[in-house]
Amino acid sequence: MGLATALIFGDSHAALSVLSGLSSFMVNLGVCIAIPVIAITFSSGIASLRKDRKGGKCVSANILWAIATTIILSLIAAAVSAFFPTSFPVTSTAGNPQEMLSSHVSYILSNGYSALYPRNAFLTLASSTYFIVPVMIVSWILGLALKPSSDIIRPAYTTMNSFSEVMYRISRTCAVYGFFLVFASSSYSFLSLYQEKTIQAAPRFAIMLCIGALVSILIVIPLLFAVFTGFKKNPYKILYRSIPSAISAFASCNSVSILTIEESVARYSLGVQKRISSVSVPFLSIIGKGGSAFVSAIAIISLYQATTGNTASLSVMLITAAVSALISFISSLAVGTEVIFITVLTLRMLGINLYGAENAIIAFIPLISGIGAMLDAFIATMGSNVAASFVDTDIDVPYKDTL
Repeated sequence: MGLATALIFGDSHAALSVLSGLSSFMVNLGVCIAIPVIAITFSSGIASLRKDRKGGKCVSANILWAIATTIILSLIAAAVSAFFPTSFPVTSTAGNPQEMLSSHVSYILSNGYSALYPRNAFLTLASSTYFIVPVMIVSWILGLALKPSSDIIRPAYTTMNSFSEVMYRISRTCAVYGFFLVFASSSYSFLSLYQEKTIQAAPRFAIMLCIGALVSILIVIPLLFAVFTGFKKNPYKILYRSIPSAISAFASCNSVSILTIEESVARYSLGVQKRISSVSVPFLSIIGKGGSAFVSAIAIISLYQATTGNTASLSVMLITAAVSALISFISSLAVGTEVIFITVLTLRMLGINLYGAENAIIAFIPLISGIGAMLDAFIATMGSNVAASFVDTDIDVPYKDTL
């Protein structure tokens, strides 16, 4: 429906303006709901895992899964770029000021440092928007203290667990009515790309990126999932049931606004315990950015070829992929613009000056950020199932009971 809407309105700038506002409203509404959900469910999940001494296994599984997916997907990006060398197309934003993206990244880093600087826990919860690490830190401390180790603490633990159940009821509602977010955001994304015209004029880069994403989704991530779960579970069933969160991520390009949908999918469709999905999904949304690293590495290599006129050597591709993977672990600072963040910092670390050519990716943000967010969503939901498998608490949900 989003694509159909874009094709109906075509080159209407008024429609683009209206859909931009509607998409922004729906994404911000998702973020508004997600922050209190994370604050309560994460605290409850930490307390429950600590009570049964399962927290170490859960967190270890998440970290190993995030590292493995990020490294492998970054290498896949280098392989795709080597086999299908493609220059990044010239877009309408290529002529923007040279320091535009660098200024944006500097601003993001400054805001991130300010958000992490300890001041007031209540102010942190009230003022957090897209960067959720401060909220998770406060919730983690509260969760540690909520461990029901004495009779006087148990009522508080029970109350928090009940509030967590309320939050999951809200999350389920968000998942059921998530099509509003998908329609509004996808309509704006498709219309923006349609009016940009670059994909129609030079489709090779978009085709290469989509093929690489399909290989990652249909082969790489399922194979990694099978390895992590000891080949005891069907990865494609988990992949199929994770599609709602992936579609929402592709449309919104925002990992925070869809956290409620991811948690609902993990619990109600994948059979992940509430305490594990409450911890794993937010945690992986911070460090599990293999999809963003994948897209960024391809974009940087393509930009290098477009600027120099030469195909990058294999060593340059591998170094680019490695640095992109490394920076992706802190890219949650720039929710919605992770690809820009990783691209600019990678170029800085490698000492590559493209003289503003990197501005070309701005016009492609709906596509490249959407694909990156979609892969990250698969990593988050499937990673929560990996953690459940490590803790040995996952169950098989009948298809009729899934969301």
